[in-house]
Amino acid sequence: MRWISGLLFLGLALAQGLVLPFEGPKGYGLAQAFAQGLKAPPPTLLALLLPDLPWRGSYELAGGLYTKAGARLARAVTGADWVLLGREEEGGLRLFLADAQGAKEALFPTPELAWLWLQGQGLAPRRSPLPAPGLPEERLRALAQGEDPDPLHQSALDLKEGRGSGLLEGLLPQRLLLLWQGRLPRAYEAFRLLAEGKREEALALAAAMGEGDVLERTAAHLLLRALEDERWKASARRLAEAFPELPLAWEEVSFAAFQEGQGKEAKEALLKALALRPDSWLYWTNLGWAYYLTGDLPRALLASERAVRLQPNATAYYNLGLFRAIYGDFLGAKAAYDRALRLDEGEDYPEALKDLEEREEPLALFFRAYLAERAGLEAKPLYEAFLEAHPKHPAAFAASRALKRLKTSQVRLQVLRFTLIPGDLEARPFRKGEAVFPMVRLEGLPYLGRGALETLLWQEGKVLAQEAKPLGFPPLTAALEETAPAVTLPEEGRYTLEVRYGEAQVLLPLEVGPESLARRLYALGLEARDLSGQALLTPKEALGPEGETLLLERTLKALKEAAPLATAPRFTTPLDQGPYKGRSVQELLQNPTPELVRAFYQAVLENPELLAENDVVNAFVEWLLGP
Repeated sequence: MRWISGLLFLGLALAQGLVLPFEGPKGYGLAQAFAQGLKAPPPTLLALLLPDLPWRGSYELAGGLYTKAGARLARAVTGADWVLLGREEEGGLRLFLADAQGAKEALFPTPELAWLWLQGQGLAPRRSPLPAPGLPEERLRALAQGEDPDPLHQSALDLKEGRGSGLLEGLLPQRLLLLWQGRLPRAYEAFRLLAEGKREEALALAAAMGEGDVLERTAAHLLLRALEDERWKASARRLAEAFPELPLAWEEVSFAAFQEGQGKEAKEALLKALALRPDSWLYWTNLGWAYYLTGDLPRALLASERAVRLQPNATAYYNLGLFRAIYGDFLGAKAAYDRALRLDEGEDYPEALKDLEEREEPLALFFRAYLAERAGLEAKPLYEAFLEAHPKHPAAFAASRALKRLKTSQVRLQVLRFTLIPGDLEARPFRKGEAVFPMVRLEGLPYLGRGALETLLWQEGKVLAQEAKPLGFPPLTAALEETAPAVTLPEEGRYTLEVRYGEAQVLLPLEVGPESLARRLYALGLEARDLSGQALLTPKEALGPEGETLLLERTLKALKEAAPLATAPRFTTPLDQGPYKGRSVQELLQNPTPELVRAFYQAVLENPELLAENDVVNAFVEWLLGP
């Protein structure tokens, strides 16, 4: 009994705190040494069992696991009394400790000094040496990855697979064990409700978590933000006040301040966020804009330059272009805008144009025209306005040259093929009832202008159908392959199909024949396969003029070949209802007719699920037997 009670005491002690794997080349060994000294469970267990946080981005969204915020969130999600993390750095070993009082961070030249610090924190036994790890780094790394597990780590793998907690009961915090057993904490439950579209239930749970721990309050805020609830701004400020070590909270405060036009508050929030994540290109980008809003243009430039050094991004370069244009730096602004345009995927230039519209400096007007031209927007009036207002400006020559270039601008349109499915094979000649998708190539000189791609169906001088699709593409686009909107061919006969984009147009004749079962199946993405899984038709055959004939012939063959296998009573007993009443499935497989197969495929067209995951034989049998 003395041995058993001692083990139980050890189990209770172990459950009080957790050491997570340290980051670095010797991280597992160091973490194991600290865990042994602190009588905590093996960190390799936590490598297997530390759950992701319930929101997209997990710890990274909150600033990273190896931070004070990460330690605090790990403590909340596991239910431990304290959590210790470490990271090997050039200057030594950095520890992050989260407990009931908050989170602490310290850098130590050696692990031994870090161990002394933990003694001062009341965690490590006083005057005790830091133990040596009981296993080599390679073995610890293998255990952390679930390789060649011992019984304890096998229990962790079993827990993840839903097979109970086994040896982990009493060793790890109950909250962590229950989470892996499907008892979700409120933060996880709220995001589950959100994923299921239960908005009101998710909001109600978010409100209930508003005064919870760091995990619950962060989750509550992110839910309010995701659901665009007006309370998110107040939530951001409360979150930052309660957990100032959370960079996400200060980031959210800055977003709230930006929306309210509070540049000073945004700046202060971002400075606090950067104190926690000094290498965040996003924070430096936004800090540049915050400085701009407060009128501090020199610091706005410096912050934006720091942002693009960390991570070239369109927003920071657009901001740099604006700031340099305000200063009158034509070449510097042009270089920044050129880089922004190359990085822009088509989402950022509208805001950059809006920012320029709000300025009165001469170069602001010039670069409005410059960006508009390269984004495919109307630029001529802007260049003309610049020349009229500033005929002697050094940039006037560039504006004049741009106007000459725009006089020769043109757009070319080429129809590459007509398809039944966007991006697919050429599908002419078409059949009655089919949708025609024109695949086109557009070219613009010097850049492709923005507009709508249109498809028109003509017959005897009348427009029978007309569809349009506005195109979106990145700046600097000169050529583009795109699928024009489809039009449906109502009847057999002769038509003219017109595709147009701006001033460019192409007209092509279309001959439309009778319906084809093979082509209709193909358009739905359905493939008829025999019992072996072999497709009855190639795509070219399905689209070809003999597609329906080949489909019927090969289906008849596949059914006849399967007939000897249909020996079960349900297949040999005559059907007691339906159009084939009195005949058995086996008999119908032995002697199928083209009319029977055609009726089957008509049923498939009405209920595509019949063939979606089935071969044609089993689908045919299911159809005969009915529900």
